[in-house]
Amino acid sequence: MSSRCCALVFFLALMLPALASGQPSLLDFELKSLEAPETHHLERYAGAPVLMVFFKPDCSWCFRQVRAFNTYMETCNVTPIAVGVNGDRRALKKAVRTLRPNFPAYQASAGLLAALGEVPATPFTLVSQPDGEFATWLRGYIPLERLSRELAAVGINCG
Repeated sequence: MSSRCCALVFFLALMLPALASGQPSLLDFELKSLEAPETHHLERYAGAPVLMVFFKPDCSWCFRQVRAFNTYMETCNVTPIAVGVNGDRRALKKAVRTLRPNFPAYQASAGLLAALGEVPATPFTLVSQPDGEFATWLRGYIPLERLSRELAAVGINCG
C-alpha cells in the first residue's frame, strides 16, 4: 500500500467521528478570530472552495504555505483560511503577525479538533467544495503547481 493511500486511510479514520455525528461539512464550525475579538461561523465562506490551512507557532513550512496561498488566491476563486493549532491564543496571534496571511486567521475550536481527531502535521490543508463538503486534504508544504493539480483532480479549476 502506498504512503498516500495509508495516509488517506488514516485521515478518513480521523474524519469518521465528524461524519457519524452529522457534521460532514467543513464549514459547520465556529472559530474565534485571531485578528479580532469576534467568533465567526465558517458557513460564511460557502459559495467558493475553501482551503483550510492549519498552522502552529514557529513553523517555517507554515510560513511558506501561507505565502503561497497569499499568491494563489489572486489567481484562483478559492477562499483560504488559516487555522491555528498547538499553541495558546497569545502564541497563535504572534504567529499570525509573522505569517501575515492576506486571508482570515482563526484559532481551532475544540469542536473542530474533536471532529478531526488531531492534525497530523503542519502545514496541513483541508479543501472543501463550495458547499463545504470535504474534497481532499494535503499534508505538508504544497507548491502552487501541485496545488493546482490537486484541486483540478477534485473538480476545482483555476483559470
